[in-house]
Amino acid sequence: MATRSGGLDQFVNQDATGSILAKVLGTRAQGKRVGIAVRLSQEDWYRASEFALREHTSLQKLLVAGLSELMRQRGLEPLKGE
Repeated sequence: MATRSGGLDQFVNQDATGSILAKVLGTRAQGKRVGIAVRLSQEDWYRASEFALREHTSLQKLLVAGLSELMRQRGLEPLKGE
């Protein structure tokens, strides 16, 4: 069986600096802001959107606040969320 180049090996093998993240991202995320996709079920999306509306904020701000709180709980610096 012939072996393919790339595949999951690129995520496992570290480069000379030991940075898997640098190898995977390459030239991605180079701008001041980057976009991500969050996949939710339709029911969860409705619930999250309704919650954001009740809180008079956006899903973006809620997601950043939630992730920042998890990071803070683990002793990490929270996101700046600018």
